[in-house]
Amino acid sequence: MLEFFDTHAHLGEGVFEADRETVLERARAAGVINIAEIADAPAEWPGALALSRARPLQLRCALGLHPYYAREFSLALLDALAAKARLPEVAAVGEIGLDYVKTDAPKEIQVAAFRALLAGSLSWGKPAVIHCRGAYEDLRGVVGELCPHPPSEFRFWGVVHCFSGNADDALFLIQRGFALGVDGPVTYPKNDGLRAALREAGLERLVLETDSPYLPPQSSRGRRNEPAAIPEIAAKVAEVFGRSLEDVARETTANARALYRFPAAAPA
Repeated sequence: MLEFFDTHAHLGEGVFEADRETVLERARAAGVINIAEIADAPAEWPGALALSRARPLQLRCALGLHPYYAREFSLALLDALAAKARLPEVAAVGEIGLDYVKTDAPKEIQVAAFRALLAGSLSWGKPAVIHCRGAYEDLRGVVGELCPHPPSEFRFWGVVHCFSGNADDALFLIQRGFALGVDGPVTYPKNDGLRAALREAGLERLVLETDSPYLPPQSSRGRRNEPAAIPEIAAKVAEVFGRSLEDVARETTANARALYRFPAAAPA
């Protein structure tokens, strides 16, 4: 069986309350043997930690502060996150970032919070999971300031999840040591620009994700997304690059494990 890694899911959401274990079993049956659970507000951190502890070989988590909640940023929150980042279940800091489309938090507040959180992830030795919507110019400013070159000890500083920028954005980010997250939108018929940008980045810089329960691939648009959709996303990536599904599974899974410094063992 091919092995996949879903690098970004929100399985703590209430829509999974009734069948979360079944969803995780479906993921494993589909070959998705590893999942990164994302908790993007302090109220969600305990649930993500508990989920990761319950399935330690299958899951790790990322804890952060989504730009939707940028007004809640404080030095006390940064200190709390620093303490949590040392826990073995925590593979990354995120999601953090900028969103100039779906939140009314002022840009200057978002940028200040993002800069502090990204600097924190670097100082704590954890990769960053970055959200960016309609804000690539400012994202490039902060990344260029804090991550002017790729890391020397690891392959990636972090990942720009659900990458939606153009080819120039893609090249800027990969040249500074970031992976790009690819999810359901790559399968949407009108997203030729996204597919072109990903080709510019190269398969060696891509990781797969679902953002479950959001952003389902084309075959299930309008329905709840879940990690078992990763093979469909991988199949589209294989088409984009003219590569086999086996190649995409192998390379993106290796990229994901390098990103999160995740063990290669199969789940229990």
